[in-house]
Amino acid sequence: MPDRRYGHAIAGRYMEEGVLAGIGVLLVCTGVFSSGTLTILSAIAIGCLLFAAAWLLHRSKRSADPVPAEPPEEEADEVPDEAYLREQYRHSTAIDQEYFEPAPPPVREPEPPPVRTERRSAPPPQYSASDFVEEPSRTSMSQHEPHSEFSHLLVKVLQAVKEVCFAHTAAFFWVNHGTRQLVAEAKVTDSASFTAERKIPLGGDVVSRIGTGGEPQIVNSILAETECDMLRYYTSLQDVRSFIGVPVFLPDASPADLPVAVIAVDSKAEDAFGPETFSVLSHFSKLTAAMLMSYTEKFDLMAGAKLVEADRQLKRRVANRPTVASVVNGFMEQLETTLPWDALAVVLFDEHLAAWAVAAVRVRGSERFVAPKQTIDMERSIVGQAVRNNRATTVDLRTNTGMVFNASESGSTLLKQGTLAVVPLSSNGKSFGAAAVVHSKQGALTPKDVAAAEYLAATVAPSFEVMELNALINEHIAVDELTGALSNRYFTVRLAEEVSRASDRSEDLTLALVTLSGAAEIEQRYGIEGKEAALKSVARHLRAGVRPYDIVARFDLTTFAVVLTDTIANDAYLWAEKMRIAIAGGIVSYDTKSFSISVTIGISGAAAKMAPDELVKNTLLVLEQAKKSGGNIVRVF
Repeated sequence: MPDRRYGHAIAGRYMEEGVLAGIGVLLVCTGVFSSGTLTILSAIAIGCLLFAAAWLLHRSKRSADPVPAEPPEEEADEVPDEAYLREQYRHSTAIDQEYFEPAPPPVREPEPPPVRTERRSAPPPQYSASDFVEEPSRTSMSQHEPHSEFSHLLVKVLQAVKEVCFAHTAAFFWVNHGTRQLVAEAKVTDSASFTAERKIPLGGDVVSRIGTGGEPQIVNSILAETECDMLRYYTSLQDVRSFIGVPVFLPDASPADLPVAVIAVDSKAEDAFGPETFSVLSHFSKLTAAMLMSYTEKFDLMAGAKLVEADRQLKRRVANRPTVASVVNGFMEQLETTLPWDALAVVLFDEHLAAWAVAAVRVRGSERFVAPKQTIDMERSIVGQAVRNNRATTVDLRTNTGMVFNASESGSTLLKQGTLAVVPLSSNGKSFGAAAVVHSKQGALTPKDVAAAEYLAATVAPSFEVMELNALINEHIAVDELTGALSNRYFTVRLAEEVSRASDRSEDLTLALVTLSGAAEIEQRYGIEGKEAALKSVARHLRAGVRPYDIVARFDLTTFAVVLTDTIANDAYLWAEKMRIAIAGGIVSYDTKSFSISVTIGISGAAAKMAPDELVKNTLLVLEQAKKSGGNIVRVF
């Protein structure tokens, strides 16, 4: 019944307070009827505390959740009929009658929200910072060589491709359309049978079709009997079942351009790739193309910096009154470091041969090539035409039927294969010679290489022009600027006059040639300025030791000529010995350095009716004999 259930609800609500209060009463009664003082006090104190706790708990429940004044609503099928209740309690008081008045509809409390449970995944794997940092030793190597950097990054890209595509192998192949070859640049594979051959001829395999056609390919079911023909980058059967490959184009390529590379991916599962794989690989292909463009630009920058450094070194080499030999050697040294080459040759005009000839040659290996001092066929040879036309040219030696230098080159294998580049040495529109570069591989010398050679040639060509102008000036001046002695041209004129005068007057005449001993060693140790200081010292001693009407002249770079008029050979020997001792005892000072020098002297007297050239020849002969004897001596013819 409702009143009974309502009473049960109230009794259940205050059960805790009743228990506490009952225990408190029990303890107080125990204390009252106990005989011990301590027991009495403890029981009464604890009982009072329990009473207080029961009261506080009762107040807190009433203030927080008061008991409803009406009994709870019963189920619909258990509520008794209202007429029946009134009939049963018709003699009740007014207060009792109020209980049977219709009660207001119960207020439905809102249902609590449903408890939502979250799906919890497995705990994420543990990583450290080192898993996201590249090894410094691997990245540092890319700061010096662009190809190493590109290869390193390409392997990283292939690793990502292999992981994303769940592949067995991911490989990158260059496509060389000129030589019709695939060149394996990088790979990431689980196979131990990937080919060790870097170059694979283009054929009918799927990678070759992508490289020549420029269209991506996908094969989702590869038969075991066709695997070796379709995938030629394996040396044995790998049980590969699926393949996908995409071409790589340069970023600025037109639709008609052919791909430069192919990304090949395979798997041991059938139907492993689909259209979504094409989408993924297209992004990797574009990424690789961007890397390739960056690599090309960096390589060009490094090549340009290398060329500028070579030009700077060459300018420093030719800046300080160089000789023809030093200019040629410096030029060839920079060509060696700048260009790919197997043989180098420089062609200049040879004054002694009165013809264009090979001035210097360098060959890598033992291959036969053109020899120094060989003359050039200026009319029919490739080098001769380049000098005459003052124009650079590149020749494929495999198809060349003409001569490169001259007719004697027929036995050279280097001139029958590979590539030849000829660059003229030109300044102000005038050609002073040419440089020939030969490489044994076809197409090894690119237009950029030829441009680099022209750049270096433009640096050295003015040096040849300056030397030619200096030679022209020296022919028209009487005094050597460095030493103060007569110039060689003026010496030749004066010697002819003195020989003729001595012959007419039947007088004696002696020619002495004084050469600086160890001039090359002095230049190597003290530089060109040190050698010039030594030559000045020799000229100063010679001019101070002759009479006013004797002749002191510059015979060549390291030799002076002294014409002693009205002097026999024996007297000339005494004079020469005196000069040798004076020069050997002197000190040459240059900058903060000082050193001693010595000279070697050859003497020859003029006989009656002797020609000037014969006198010079005799004196040179005895001078060479003195040099062979160790130098620092005087010899008489």
